[in-house]
Amino acid sequence: MDIVGKAVLFESGIYAKLPSDMSEALALAALDVAGAPAQARKLPKEGDSVLILGANGKSAVLCGYEAMKKVGPTGNVVGLVRNPKQVPALMELGVYHKIIVASATEPVAVLEAALAANGGKEYDISICCVNQPNCEMSAILPVRDDGLVYFFSMATSFTKAALGAEGIGKDVNMIIGNGYTKDHADITLNVLRENPKIRALFDEKYV
Repeated sequence: MDIVGKAVLFESGIYAKLPSDMSEALALAALDVAGAPAQARKLPKEGDSVLILGANGKSAVLCGYEAMKKVGPTGNVVGLVRNPKQVPALMELGVYHKIIVASATEPVAVLEAALAANGGKEYDISICCVNQPNCEMSAILPVRDDGLVYFFSMATSFTKAALGAEGIGKDVNMIIGNGYTKDHADITLNVLRENPKIRALFDEKYV
C-alpha cells in the first residue's frame, strides 16, 4: 500500500534511505535480505573456506559475492543447490569458486559432496540460506570444530541445531540470523552497484 505521510522513529530504530540510482523495487528486494551479505563480509577472513547452502537464492548470491571478496585468492567459497540446472548460471555470476549439487535436507550427501569440493577438509564457515526446515545438520556437519555456522534462514529450528550438534559431538559456534548488521543497507546496495550481473539477476527475478 502506497501512502503519503510521516513516520515517527525511535532513536534506536533503523532505517535506510532509498537510493537514487536504482528503482525502489530493486532496492527493496536487496534490502529484504541485507543482514546476510553484511555478515558474509564480517565473518570470514582471508584464506577461509565457506559453504553456502541454498546458493541460488537472493541472500545466498549476495553472501557469495561478499565472501569471495573476503576470503581472497587462497580461500574457497562453495555453493550448494539441489537443481543441477542452476549450476551454469551461478558459475557465470562469479560469486562461487565451486557449486555442488545435493539436497540440504540430506546431511550425509551434503557432507560428502562438500568435503570433496574442499580438498577433503572441513569448512571454516557455513551459511544456511535454505528457506525450508530440516537443513540444520547439513550446515553443521561439514564445519570444523571451532568453526562457525550462520543460520540466516528463518525456517531453522534452533532446537534441532543445538541438540543435533551436541548429538554428533560438533563443537561449533552457531549464530542466529540477524536482519540487522552495522552498515548492512549500504553494503548490500553496493553489491548491486559493483556487480552488474547480480543487478541484472535481481532486476529479472525480483522486480
